[in-house]
Amino acid sequence: MSRQDVFAKTEELKRRFGEFHELSLLIDQVISDVETVNTRNSRVGGDDEIGRQYHDQVDRATEDLAELMKSIKQTVDNAGENGINLAAELDYAQDTVADIMKTL
Repeated sequence: MSRQDVFAKTEELKRRFGEFHELSLLIDQVISDVETVNTRNSRVGGDDEIGRQYHDQVDRATEDLAELMKSIKQTVDNAGENGINLAAELDYAQDTVADIMKTL
């Protein structure tokens, strides 16, 4: 594989991992929407037996959904950051190999 091929693949990695930020922003919107649902949900259903049954069924599930989305966001953010760092390390390795080759 030529240096240009490796460079192109590294650039593609940078571009693709850079897109993780856009995905993270979309997840932020989902989290915001879930939190809005949770806030509105807390005001409905009433305080009678049916309302308590409703909240017993719904409240925990929507809270769990919010926590799951936050966990997904953290994973996406970490993967994006680690991928960009990997691409930078590959760039460094390519430059180091090029420098070593010049001395041979």
